[in-house]
Amino acid sequence: MAWTLGQLRTFVTVAELGSMTRAAEQLGYSIGAVSQHMSALRRAVGSELFLRRGRGMVLAEAGRTLLPRARSILAAQKQAEMAMLGRDFRSEAIVTLGVFGSASTKALPSIVRLLGQRHPHIEVRAREINVETMSAAVIDGAIDLGIGINYPAVPLPPMRGLSWTTVASEAFGIVVPAGAPRPTQTDLSEADWILPPAEELFGRAMRLATSAMGIAAKETHIVTDTAVALALAGTGLGLTLATPIMMSLGGPEVDLHPIDEAGGREIIVLTSPDPADPVGAVAEVVTDVFADSFRPRMGP
Repeated sequence: MAWTLGQLRTFVTVAELGSMTRAAEQLGYSIGAVSQHMSALRRAVGSELFLRRGRGMVLAEAGRTLLPRARSILAAQKQAEMAMLGRDFRSEAIVTLGVFGSASTKALPSIVRLLGQRHPHIEVRAREINVETMSAAVIDGAIDLGIGINYPAVPLPPMRGLSWTTVASEAFGIVVPAGAPRPTQTDLSEADWILPPAEELFGRAMRLATSAMGIAAKETHIVTDTAVALALAGTGLGLTLATPIMMSLGGPEVDLHPIDEAGGREIIVLTSPDPADPVGAVAEVVTDVFADSFRPRMGP
């Protein structure tokens, strides 16, 4: 097989971003140059590296096999460059961590700081991934590990090529405008509700939660983005459910009232069943950050 470091670097970037267009923007290439790199690498490998999924791209079997090896080759090349410059570059590793909105806002800075203290030779690269597709991103090899969500009311099924550990649990509460009292049962039944799409796991979990609260929620606003849902709730346009970590995407305009019947969610770290040592080290840091700093705290 004859490939170049440039082709491997382009391949890794496309795999991480799921798009040749975004890869071209990050690398400073034209889309045509990225396409040429991928075509040449596909010919060298003799197999398709990517499959189309909607508007994005996911790794085919050959791509999943190649990705960790391509990263190792690029890391070795970087080590060689540093060695030639006379620097001590003993064991640098690059680990790609998938994050979603509230985890990115609240946990990522602490994860990066703690990782730098414990494992300065490991470089973490964050990729924002839709939490609904985090499991697939790990299985496909687009990321090395991911911070994801499991809803006990609609638990994730076992998946081949995937392992996960619960690092935090938190309860749902009712989001209201700042200073507003906890809604009565009549208020809950008559209110407009801000809900995620029913086909999403979060949407299913929220509908089960409102049902457990003894109401048939009036689905007035269907919103995917948590920050938007919190903003709508803060202006009094409806009620929604959130957790303490989710509230980090809001502001002083909203309060969170606990409600025992609503259940909650688990923050999980997803990896392959037998992750490489650097991936395991990052997973341990993520676990410790959530355990030490993100214990659930409900509002008024």
